[in-house]
Amino acid sequence: MRLEKLCPIFIFLEDKAVKSDIIIVPGSSQINIIKKAVDLYKLGFSKKIIFTGSFNEKIQKYESEFGKEYALSMGVNKKDIYVENKSTNTKENAVYARKIIDKYGLSSNKIILPCKTYHSMRVKMTFVSEFPKSKLIIMPVIDQRNITKNNWWKDDNKLEIVMEEVEKIGKYFLKGDLVW
Repeated sequence: MRLEKLCPIFIFLEDKAVKSDIIIVPGSSQINIIKKAVDLYKLGFSKKIIFTGSFNEKIQKYESEFGKEYALSMGVNKKDIYVENKSTNTKENAVYARKIIDKYGLSSNKIILPCKTYHSMRVKMTFVSEFPKSKLIIMPVIDQRNITKNNWWKDDNKLEIVMEEVEKIGKYFLKGDLVW
């Protein structure tokens, strides 16, 4: 099987949005990902959002606060937003989101996870380790790099980013940070 046929099966996940207990945004400075979370909230797919992520040099603020500020500006009710600002990677996003859910007694039977298209498999496998009994709904978002399952191999930069993601999955697996 050719690489461009195999990789979409392994890397690019996408689920249909369903009514869920909570939306968790893995740390991001990407407004498209945050907008997706807010849109899903406003459409009634969930009544709660957790924004994760520590300080990001690119945006000069905490990723979690960046998400919260955008959500508030778009009309999300402050009482429906939770933030954690300690996580520095996908594993920590999951760990600290779990702590918020436990601390506030939030339900997590179904969780929506908006993320970059090429980050979707690692997000799912990492969050499964912290939420083994939850149904995880992956909602991929095309970021400014415009990487999709249909074009990632057509451009050297896109190919390199996707191959880096494959490498990260291997590293996370070897560290025990994700469930295969």
